[in-house]
Amino acid sequence: MIQQVAPAISRLKESLKATLADFRSLSTSSDVPSFPTTIDRDKYFDTFKTSTETNDTKSCLECASRELLYDIVTDFDLESSLEPFRTLYQFFDLILILSELEISDPQLPFALIEETLDTQPIDNCKRIFSYLEARIERLTVGVDGTKGKGIILLRLCNELLRRLSKSEDTVFCGRIFVFLTKSFPLSERSGVNLRGEFHVENKTTFDERWCQLAENQPDRMSPMIGENDPSEAALAADACNRLYTVLWSTQHEFAEPVRLFQKPVLDNFKESLDTVIKAFRSSIDEHGHNAPPVTSDSRRGLKRKWDGEMKHDELDSYNPKYLTSRELFDLEVRDLVFRRHILVQFLIVIEFLLSLSPKYKKYLEAEAKNRSVQFAYTLSEDDDRWAETAKKDVVNALNYKSGMDGLLFSRTVDSVLTREKNWVKWKAENCVSFEMDPASTEHVAVSKLAGREATTLINNLGKVVGAPALTRVWFDDSLDVTAIRSNTENSRINLPTYRSYNKPIEGYHLDKDFAFTEQEKEDIDESISNVTWRSLRIASRDRFQLFKNLDDDLSVKSLIAIEDGIAPAGKETEKDGKKDTQTNTEPDGVKPMQ
Repeated sequence: MIQQVAPAISRLKESLKATLADFRSLSTSSDVPSFPTTIDRDKYFDTFKTSTETNDTKSCLECASRELLYDIVTDFDLESSLEPFRTLYQFFDLILILSELEISDPQLPFALIEETLDTQPIDNCKRIFSYLEARIERLTVGVDGTKGKGIILLRLCNELLRRLSKSEDTVFCGRIFVFLTKSFPLSERSGVNLRGEFHVENKTTFDERWCQLAENQPDRMSPMIGENDPSEAALAADACNRLYTVLWSTQHEFAEPVRLFQKPVLDNFKESLDTVIKAFRSSIDEHGHNAPPVTSDSRRGLKRKWDGEMKHDELDSYNPKYLTSRELFDLEVRDLVFRRHILVQFLIVIEFLLSLSPKYKKYLEAEAKNRSVQFAYTLSEDDDRWAETAKKDVVNALNYKSGMDGLLFSRTVDSVLTREKNWVKWKAENCVSFEMDPASTEHVAVSKLAGREATTLINNLGKVVGAPALTRVWFDDSLDVTAIRSNTENSRINLPTYRSYNKPIEGYHLDKDFAFTEQEKEDIDESISNVTWRSLRIASRDRFQLFKNLDDDLSVKSLIAIEDGIAPAGKETEKDGKKDTQTNTEPDGVKPMQ
């Protein structure tokens, strides 16, 4: 058996080399050559079916492919130029075509790519990963995260992520996550934290001696601190030392929020939040909100030189793992990015606490099926109110003296947290698929027919006019229909005069005098205003010149008095060369109408 397999592997390896040489003639100058779609597959790949006399052709082809891959990787210096990478990409294309023709196993391309990534440094892995991004449509055909090539794809991406630094290789990590997002559907459960586990391994260590010094021996904080007359600088140093311990100690709750289920821990967390917000506001007041971010290697903890081509914007958006040294803490607090980093962490934890409120848990339990992401702990009413208030305080701290940039940042954070809440709800509902089954042919036909019927014009109704009820009224001799028959009746087409509204207004005034409650008086005043407005509107059509004689008393009675030549109440008129004041008299017990 071995005597048959070894020659078969050798022949397959030579066939792979010959085919790969033909691929090079079709190569382009781009970093990732285009997929060879113009080749004659029957001419090239019939040889792979006849190159072995054994029945296990796929196993032999896998061994031959691995040997050729090792030769390519060892013979070329992958750090010298792009040409070795093009050869490697063409080799992967060759294996991909063999898998599409079902000559090799479907998972063989991913297995070879995984082995290549395991043997290369990070810089070369970035270039090799470009091949995966360029061939994503062909590589991910029929991929399933629970079997076959889907498992290998998840494994190689996860292993690559473990090798990367979250602070130094942020962009490459993002490329991998985007690739996984495009490769698997949104409802794929293999990439979901179904059990709701926290990253408790992410521990933050800091020097806790400063806390002990701040609490027990404040006179050691600074040589300027006196026993009875501490200086301002000494007090500031004492406050900063306490803030240092308070801020970094909250990282334990950030990494494991379930610690907050213990009341002492939650109470301490509340005090820490208040302390941090006050300290950040004080720093903004003292040093300004837009203080330039500290982007030096000392704050980043990077003992390396930055790439000369890295732009300033990339430095500002850099996602660091902050150092916890006390000597750097003063500079970190002044940094805008650092303050936002801490406040957003507080917001995330507060949102987690709000998800444990009775109201939200009742809303979630209606459709929740995944009990592993639901917690038995329920937030009390007092803690629920505190969480709502604390959320507003943190948002206000983000916006404090920040202008439009701060508002935009807080809105972005709010949008991200809202989407995250929706993802948590979806996960609690056991990751229901987003995909909908396509409509059946019968359903499409019925919908088309219903649409046609709904948009068809109604046939002409002919001479059908009116309604049966109107017809009966028209021919009923016992009813007076003269007003209906005659459309020239003056009472129907003429507007009433503005004087006709005066009598109803006087009646309203009398009703107001006998009203008992304030509500009745307000209703009567509203009716008087409505009727007065109608009367004055009619009067403005042909008596607009009278309005210039009205002062503040816009009433129908005043307008009538002006038109009749009678001075309104309180107006002075000239009689016999001297001034006289006319007042309108009213019946006993009735006040003048306004």
